[in-house]
Amino acid sequence: MLRILSYRPCYSLLYTGLSVALIGAGMVAPVHAQLLEEIVVTAQKREQNLQDVSVSVTAFSGDAVRNFGWNSSEEIAAHTPGLIGTSFSGDSTVSLFAIRGVGQNDFADHQEAPSAVYVDGAYVGFTGAAGIQMFDLDRVEVLRGPQGTLFGRNATGGLIHLISKRPTQEFEAYADITVAEYDQLRFEGALSGPLAENLSGRLSVMKDDADGYFDNISGKDARDRDFLNVRAQLEYSPTEWANAHVSLWSNRTDDIVGGAYDFRTSFVALGDSPTDYQGSPDATPGANDGALDPLGDNDKEAYGITGTITLEAERFSVTSITDYADFKKFYEEDSDGNPARSLEYFADQDSTQFSQEIRVNGESERTRWVAGFYFLNLDGDYFTDLNAPTFGGAEINTYTLETNSWSIFGQVEYDFATQMTLVAGLRWVTDEKDYELHAHCQPADTLAAGAVFLEGFPANDCALFTSGDPASPLATEFKALTGEPIRLERKDEDVAANVRLNYRVTDDVLLYAGFSRGMKGGGFTAPLDGFLTIPELIYEPEILHSYEIGFKSTLLGGKARLNASAFYYDYMDYQAFVFQGLTSQVRNQDAEVYGGEFELFVSPGDNLELAFGGSFLDATVKDVELSPGVFADQQMITAPDVTLNFLGKYAWTAGNGSLAVQVDGIYVDKQQYNTTNSPLTLGGDYTLWNARAGYSQAHGANDWEVSVFVKNLADEEYFTYLFDLSAFFGYSLLIYGPPRWVGGQFRYNWR
Repeated sequence: MLRILSYRPCYSLLYTGLSVALIGAGMVAPVHAQLLEEIVVTAQKREQNLQDVSVSVTAFSGDAVRNFGWNSSEEIAAHTPGLIGTSFSGDSTVSLFAIRGVGQNDFADHQEAPSAVYVDGAYVGFTGAAGIQMFDLDRVEVLRGPQGTLFGRNATGGLIHLISKRPTQEFEAYADITVAEYDQLRFEGALSGPLAENLSGRLSVMKDDADGYFDNISGKDARDRDFLNVRAQLEYSPTEWANAHVSLWSNRTDDIVGGAYDFRTSFVALGDSPTDYQGSPDATPGANDGALDPLGDNDKEAYGITGTITLEAERFSVTSITDYADFKKFYEEDSDGNPARSLEYFADQDSTQFSQEIRVNGESERTRWVAGFYFLNLDGDYFTDLNAPTFGGAEINTYTLETNSWSIFGQVEYDFATQMTLVAGLRWVTDEKDYELHAHCQPADTLAAGAVFLEGFPANDCALFTSGDPASPLATEFKALTGEPIRLERKDEDVAANVRLNYRVTDDVLLYAGFSRGMKGGGFTAPLDGFLTIPELIYEPEILHSYEIGFKSTLLGGKARLNASAFYYDYMDYQAFVFQGLTSQVRNQDAEVYGGEFELFVSPGDNLELAFGGSFLDATVKDVELSPGVFADQQMITAPDVTLNFLGKYAWTAGNGSLAVQVDGIYVDKQQYNTTNSPLTLGGDYTLWNARAGYSQAHGANDWEVSVFVKNLADEEYFTYLFDLSAFFGYSLLIYGPPRWVGGQFRYNWR
């Protein structure tokens, strides 16, 4: 649980949720009492004060999430040094997270990420489901560095954990309404309280609608919102030592206009030509402007159930977490960003996941320990269609992937001296995957009217979709040659581990140093254009060796907190996503990362609080093949060298309530969006500023608050993703972050 955190510094990549924490009903106490009080997290799967955890952790309360104006889990990166959150198309069809540079940018729906997302103790196995709409949260925890010992094989880089507010034993309710630009109307509310003796419930709802901010000259504007999320919970506590909790949830994204890109002719490749290779000019040179034909679509539906049972005794406890989820998605995009209809992409997904964790926590006078078992099944049917009539046809993939993973794990903390603690953990993982791929080329003469063909390329066959060597066929021609689909399977067994030494210098200063081994199983690429041979579909497990030192400190008699860490990563067989031309592939490459983060919170006066944060990275992928026989080191994807962050808030008593104003900002250094670095995939540095002002007041036992906010105050134009298609088409695709966004918010709490 998180007992308090009204504010953390916020720093955003997509757009920072600006925040002013309106001081709660009638509360006019000094601001530092909110920011610097005890923070309790469960980063080690037991409750600990944040300042006692020898892991680099950033945590936010549910109130902070709301006051920062966050809507999606991608925006958590706004306030977390070392975390990058984005989407390859700007509409969260696939959400991409990188922690300290460790991420997976393959947009194929079957891929799992090495920086994991958890909700209420359950792993989210599909990247298309990771862009979670956030509402009625108790807290968010972000753990940096390998967390495989306690959280599993896919927490190589770290993890993001969203924890919902639980049912309460006493009645409470709230309604929260946001009205903003682009006709945004967002409602969030919850109702919680007792249902019977020892039984309580909570019902939470979020509905968010807005017009698109991407101006489409060919029709309806894109990147609109139509989200509906419902969560119902029951909690039963028949005794002090037994608790059962069940959460049923449903998330719906209802046919929003997605897959929108800004089209730019590739001047670098074309020698300042004003058109692409088909003669199409850039008719929409502004940011978040385009000509979508066809209109893109992002339609997602997910539902599930999570059950948690906890039994507690004096010296140990047993916890069981059972989770099932069903996720469906249809996605369509205009991949050329103009009306020429030279490139379009479709994807469909129907998948389920089931997981079971059983763990035992125990403690004695000098020892704390946890041990457990974990099972995960991911089973999905997938479809992709890359419609490229320019080159003679469409590459169509129908494939399935089933993953079964088992693991046993344990961790021990031993106080071998008054101020010294040794932490050691181990996890054995078995990972099995079964993959079946049906790939073929559909001739261009059967495709939709309006396709444009380049001179010299066939318009009625799939002649280009062949290796020319029947002994080494491309994925797209394998079934035509053999009569069978491609069937691949693999079994990986490996170990995640950690060992750390903690030294408590004083009650207010903790030093720690340690080594962690993270791992992620191997897998298979789903070739976007079919231009991979069978061996090229396979990639091996990745192993990360992490060496880290850090400290956590409370200073100036409790008026300041400074936490910092530094690390070095030796990355073996890093699963690098490479996008060259239209060929997408996950390849194993060695890599090296080193850097650090810091977070500083200061309350120099009763009503003033300041926060600063930063991340520093040097992330390199070794010996990447840029062309046949040409190798070079490359900058890792979504790993800016520097991010710097600032927050300042001032609050004061006004009449019977409180007024608060806040300004926060972020500087993000330039970053690459392709493992084969290119000037056309290099996003420039940018600075975002945000502001918020609000008033709150008590009303009997209840309270209310009203606020106004501006996101992206200076209307900065900045990139969140880039694609280089200059070699094939003579253009590049750009994804800009949202423009300036002005709105107001009202909330009423009943108790």
